[in-house]
Amino acid sequence: MTAQTEVHAISKRRFDAFVVWARGTGMLPPITEVEWLEIQPAKVLGTVFVDKTDRDLNSAVLAPDLAGRYRAVETLESYTDVREVINATAASMVVVLNDYDKVRTQGDEKQAVDFFAKVAKESNLHTRFQYLRDSTGAVAARRLIEVAMRWYENQDGSYIEQFQTTGFDARVWELYLWAVLREAGHRVEQPKPAPDFLARGMVGDFYVEATTSNPPPANQAVPLPRSEKDIFEYIHNYLPTRFSGPLCNKLTEKGYWTREGFDLTIPFVIAIQDFHQHLSMTWSQSALFEYLYGVRIEERESGGEVQKVEVPVARIKWGTKDFSSGFFKLPDSERVSAVAFNAAGTLTKFNRMGIAAGMGDPSVTVQHEGRRFMKDDTGVEEAFSQTVTPGYEEDWIDGLTVFHNPNALNPLPFEAFPGAAHVFEEDGLLRQIFPAGHLISSTSKIIVRE
Repeated sequence: MTAQTEVHAISKRRFDAFVVWARGTGMLPPITEVEWLEIQPAKVLGTVFVDKTDRDLNSAVLAPDLAGRYRAVETLESYTDVREVINATAASMVVVLNDYDKVRTQGDEKQAVDFFAKVAKESNLHTRFQYLRDSTGAVAARRLIEVAMRWYENQDGSYIEQFQTTGFDARVWELYLWAVLREAGHRVEQPKPAPDFLARGMVGDFYVEATTSNPPPANQAVPLPRSEKDIFEYIHNYLPTRFSGPLCNKLTEKGYWTREGFDLTIPFVIAIQDFHQHLSMTWSQSALFEYLYGVRIEERESGGEVQKVEVPVARIKWGTKDFSSGFFKLPDSERVSAVAFNAAGTLTKFNRMGIAAGMGDPSVTVQHEGRRFMKDDTGVEEAFSQTVTPGYEEDWIDGLTVFHNPNALNPLPFEAFPGAAHVFEEDGLLRQIFPAGHLISSTSKIIVRE
């Protein structure tokens, strides 16, 4: 076997970076993948898996079709020895490479969307889109998105224009949610014109609608707080005003509940991200919790011990704004099964995931640091600092918190977002459960060597 046709074992993380997007409609087959192979640079991929129905070993060989979408071009079935099926899969991959263009042609290719095909004047492009497109520091994110975009549907016809201009952050948030759903094993549809996603899986179907908190007019911008008093006011009074608008707008858009084809019997999830100010999302989760449930968690000393207690919050007041707290208590909110949030659901996440999948540039070093729960399942917080390298461990869902509506008509199963943290009501009190290693808050430092 020549150097040009060497078959390498790769991580599931790298394999998924090319293939996880390929999950379309319908149920997933009952299989467990155990090995992953590649002819570099991602020319041909292979996976060995166990069929749960008969316990036989099988494999699939994949290559990008003429539109760049990775699809199966060969399947090998009914092996009992792992080494035997790996060798057979590797040999099949070499055969595919030797007749590459003919074998990977599927005949039903549809032109894929190109997020980077320029659709606006350079002066109108969003600065973070320009950074993604041009910066060496964002190479990994760009390469990962270039693979993903070949499967993404331009649902409302405006995705690419908004991705490049005024809606960059919101569209990245949508792409992030799509990745979370795919990673969780759901088949994902994009209904037209809305909601954004219909996820189908073993736990049932549910909708996900994405929304964002966006920057206010320049003359209404509030600087990040510095003093302890300012931090309190910012978190408990100002930040809820940034969430109330986009969340309440989803309730007043009655078209969701009356739209033809919308299933009123399945859960409906609103996924919100805070982009109203740089680094604002690092402050946001406690404010969102308070606004959703109308409850503030405070520490009180009793009998020499510090305990956390729920303090009701009836109203939110900031400047001229005065409105009721407790989104889950509003009329029609029972139609919302849960609200999901992840401060880490940003472009930087794509960069880390791309580097972990081996898509980075050798001149780029990324240091990921922040706070998380310890991985020993004790529930203790710890500071961490890690260099992001190929093989670095992070999942799309890391850092995601799902706030469950206690009044929901269609409750969302926890299993819909495996690996997320969950907030829910039990016996009249709010409870929170977090997976071991759950990401609380973090930042990434990017260093590009000359």
